[in-house]
Amino acid sequence: MKTRAILIICLLMLAWGCTTNKPKVVFSPPPDPCPMPSGYQLAEAVETAERTLATCPGKLDQVFMKLLDIAKQRPDKENGVLVQDLLKNLIKQNKISETYSKALYQKYFSRRFVTMPDVKIYNLTGEMDSIKKSLREELACKKIGMLACCGDRESYRRAEAEYTRAVQFMENLAYNEEYVKGNN
Repeated sequence: MKTRAILIICLLMLAWGCTTNKPKVVFSPPPDPCPMPSGYQLAEAVETAERTLATCPGKLDQVFMKLLDIAKQRPDKENGVLVQDLLKNLIKQNKISETYSKALYQKYFSRRFVTMPDVKIYNLTGEMDSIKKSLREELACKKIGMLACCGDRESYRRAEAEYTRAVQFMENLAYNEEYVKGNN
């Protein structure tokens, strides 16, 4: 009888031990080695971008687009300078090429166009639509960089004028090419 009582007590203790809430061990995921910049302060976001790109230089395009999104929250001419300084630092650290960095910066923050194709004059007529499309796309990027991020209406107005001059020049060349072909 004693053994039976001890056995019942042991079973009750085991049952009670199985029903109590034991602390669960939860492992948190490791921190992201390549966090994307966030927030509303571009200067702080640029610091995050520098740390991210130091370990993950292949994420430059994604980080750059996030910086543009953050800069749109508070347009200021200083935003373009912060982005330019970031790109210069990345060049010094050999994280990105100078050529790519300049092209990326100019695409968004310079009135000069970087997508001007190297087309022979005799191919201009056939390539006119694709050239205009590329220039329009770059002008849209300049609108983001100059207007939305920097609030610089004057620079954007100059970029629009540059776009108009380039398109008119190419159209005149194409027209003259067609005229010369028609008279031969």
